[in-house]
Amino acid sequence: MNFDRNGWAASPVEPLPTARAYTLLSPDPAARIDLARWAHQARTFFGAKIELVQPKRYPEGKTPSADMVDVEIERRGDSVTRVHVVTLPLDEVPDALTLAAEGARAIGGAGFDALVDRARRVWQIADEVSAGGDASAPLALAAVMASVLLAPIVPPGGGTIFGVKGARTRLGL
Repeated sequence: MNFDRNGWAASPVEPLPTARAYTLLSPDPAARIDLARWAHQARTFFGAKIELVQPKRYPEGKTPSADMVDVEIERRGDSVTRVHVVTLPLDEVPDALTLAAEGARAIGGAGFDALVDRARRVWQIADEVSAGGDASAPLALAAVMASVLLAPIVPPGGGTIFGVKGARTRLGL
């Protein structure tokens, strides 16, 4: 991975396979990471600490079209786990929209169909962690991001869709 002076991905950003990633559909088209807000949500609502491995800057309010970052997350005093995140405009990840729509239909809509319709950007969190890492770290980060981005979560492989409450339940919180 190569990054420019703002911490933005300098190499092409490819979507992660939806079968191996938590996929969030955000109504905000910007690829901005507000670390202070993410960290506050993580600490306050999930008892977690997060840090970006590649710090980001957004001079003059500009954001990249696509980006990637590694996030280090620590939950309940466990070891720090590194999780890979990518973000792209929705039109560059059409299978994400398809999986989200199918997930919403599978649960009878429940308002998630409206959230899917408003989506403009895809954020994906790889579900793989290195040996010894916290296997629930990717879901925990997805929950933090969903709470900040107001984005529903499609789990790896699809089949359903859920929000922060569903993520908290899956995390046992």
